[in-house]
Amino acid sequence: MNKLLMSKSDFEKAKAHLLQMNGEHFAFFLCGVAESEEGISFFVREVVPVQNTAIHLKREGLQLNTETLLQITNKARKEGLALVEAHSHPWVKTNVRFTRTDLSGLKEFVPYILDDLPRKPYAASVLGQESIDGLCWRSSGGKQSPLSEIRIVGQNLIGIITTSSQKRLRKKSKEYQDERACRQVLLIGVQGQEYIKQTRVAIIGLGGLGSQVTQMLAHLGVGDFILVDFDKVEATNLNRLVGAEPKDMGMLKVVVAERTIKRIAGKKGLHVQKFQTDLRDRQVLSALKKVDVIFGCVDRDGPRLILNELSLAYMIPYIDCAFGINTENDVIREAGGRIILTHPDGPCLLCCKEISIKAASDDLSPPEELEVRRNQGYVSGADVPSPSVISLNGTIASAAVTEFLALITGLRPAKTYTFYDMLEQKMVQRLVKPDPKCVACTVKGLGDKSNIERYAQTQIPKDIPQIKWQA
Repeated sequence: MNKLLMSKSDFEKAKAHLLQMNGEHFAFFLCGVAESEEGISFFVREVVPVQNTAIHLKREGLQLNTETLLQITNKARKEGLALVEAHSHPWVKTNVRFTRTDLSGLKEFVPYILDDLPRKPYAASVLGQESIDGLCWRSSGGKQSPLSEIRIVGQNLIGIITTSSQKRLRKKSKEYQDERACRQVLLIGVQGQEYIKQTRVAIIGLGGLGSQVTQMLAHLGVGDFILVDFDKVEATNLNRLVGAEPKDMGMLKVVVAERTIKRIAGKKGLHVQKFQTDLRDRQVLSALKKVDVIFGCVDRDGPRLILNELSLAYMIPYIDCAFGINTENDVIREAGGRIILTHPDGPCLLCCKEISIKAASDDLSPPEELEVRRNQGYVSGADVPSPSVISLNGTIASAAVTEFLALITGLRPAKTYTFYDMLEQKMVQRLVKPDPKCVACTVKGLGDKSNIERYAQTQIPKDIPQIKWQA
């Protein structure tokens, strides 16, 4: 299945230009790309509107002048990006399609552009008032295939199925037959429940937070899980690890989580993929590129740094969960947690100042290097256990899953930064704007060009992401 993904702000910018009612209009999208056995994903990094003065009407249809085309292709080549063309039929409301003239023009133009930008796929789209159609090509000699979905990623995750897509990704049902979900359908609707069922969710970290997130998502009706955790159940986990029993000590946490899901959801229509390893495993990183939403339930900044970058590069909404209890002289000074949603239009975790680069460097260092740095006094407190109770975990997990519910169903716009103060017993929204100088945000929409696999190296990459490392 081939997809085009873009931020909500870019989608609105493209619509404002393309859907003017004074005839057809053109634009190009400069895109990062990810290719897999499932298809091609194009990630829009920039919308380039084409002015009418650069378009000429000829017998074979509208054509772009050579100078403008060269400027766009040169920019794509310089930045190592693919191109997706877009034009509009603003007089069409639903079921917009390419005309014969459109297809004839593409037949001539596509081989040229694929040769001009070698090793980059190409796609074309046509936009109507309430519909989109699309086609894409891997190579000049290859066959065209449908662009199946346009995905708008923001505070809500919106999928628009293209007119020519042979398989409906999100079918509409007149009735909902599953009595288990009938009470939540009253809130989110039949279509919202279908969206939840079809969403592929990855959960990284299956301890006190992750186990509760997993349980809640299974109850909601999520049917496709990727579970990642290398750890085993210990006696100290039993006060907060949902689904674990004393007899489970020594069992892998991913196995406990899978068992919990199956106990709740049954096995019919369920898909669970387990990774009993570290996040930095190549297979894990490859699998995460293909999910719809990521939950980060980790307690270290190294994994957060990786998940933050992967989210930005592949335009995957990332819900990061964290909690903490700080004590001094046996007195609780601070207690609470936070939930941050990373999406293309919002701030990332680095923008929010929620990742310590030094701590991330320590986390991702090889064990032998970390031991040397610890002995030299550069690392302190890394192995000191922190207080943790199930009720605080549950509060953060519940709030995080509620934001997932908003993100997927459109119940409301999902919140970017939610902070919970246990001592004051209040939950508030923090307003954080994207940092225009954030080095992590420079990878937005790069896809495979971000080379996320470099984190699978045995030592910390020194370009994470173009950050100057300090001891």
